[in-house]
Amino acid sequence: MTLPYGFVDSLGMFFIYAFIGWIIEVIYYGLTEGRFINRGFLNGPLCPVYGVGFYAVILVLLRIQDNFPLLFFGSMLITTTIEFLAGLILYKLFNLRWWDYSNYKFNLKGFICVQFSIYWGIACTLGMKVLHPMVLFILGKVPFVAKAVVLGILSSLLIADLITTVITIIGFKKKLVILSNVSKEIRNVSDKIGGTIYGGVETVVNKTAPAVESYNSYMKIYNANRSEEKALFKKHRQEEMEFLKQLVSDEKLDFKISRKDINEKFIQLSRGLKRSERSLVHKIASGKNDAYRMIINVLKKDEEENK
Repeated sequence: MTLPYGFVDSLGMFFIYAFIGWIIEVIYYGLTEGRFINRGFLNGPLCPVYGVGFYAVILVLLRIQDNFPLLFFGSMLITTTIEFLAGLILYKLFNLRWWDYSNYKFNLKGFICVQFSIYWGIACTLGMKVLHPMVLFILGKVPFVAKAVVLGILSSLLIADLITTVITIIGFKKKLVILSNVSKEIRNVSDKIGGTIYGGVETVVNKTAPAVESYNSYMKIYNANRSEEKALFKKHRQEEMEFLKQLVSDEKLDFKISRKDINEKFIQLSRGLKRSERSLVHKIASGKNDAYRMIINVLKKDEEENK
């Protein structure tokens, strides 16, 4: 298949579309990730897969570009195939992924997916209708010698970038292997220490298990007795309160009489209590209750006078 354009112009299209692809990637990941990410396999501002993919669409579909369905679906097929091959080759060579569609529906090993295939079809269709005529116009205005010189320089930089990138990746992989080995040794030592500690803990647990079991049994009995004591104490308090209520109710007071008469009634009631009843009043007396406090004061006074 012959080139639709001369070699120099074809090479110029590759660089232009590779640069535009790099810009698209930076914008896309800037919007989705919120930061600048230098996308692409190379260090420079180029995404060669875009340049190769779009030029392949030009090479194959230029003659049928007026047929929209063929142009759209043909662009999808061509760019998706190139994207899959590029991703697979890079993964086989370096065991690294520069893109991963594993989280997208209808993907193939994470290298391609239906959603982005549709994007490529739309982008290439618009590119053939809008972008490509502009690129042809610009290349047609630049003198051949200038294009050859500029493209020669760009090609040299591309080769140097490619070599540097490959060396960097290989060196990085070697460092990863070294780090992985060191990590493995650390994990082995950690496992040994952890096994020793676990063995010691297991021994202590086995030896102390009877004592722990006895302690747990003791705590169950203790808690049960405490619960019974609390229930019994609550019952006695209720009985004492009922007795006091009954005691007070036997001496119904006329609330129309004076405060002095009320005090005398309380004093008479207090002095008429037996020793056991006085003890009961002491137990249930509350510092916040004026009637109880009055009774306590009377009892104390009587006890002092009897001494």
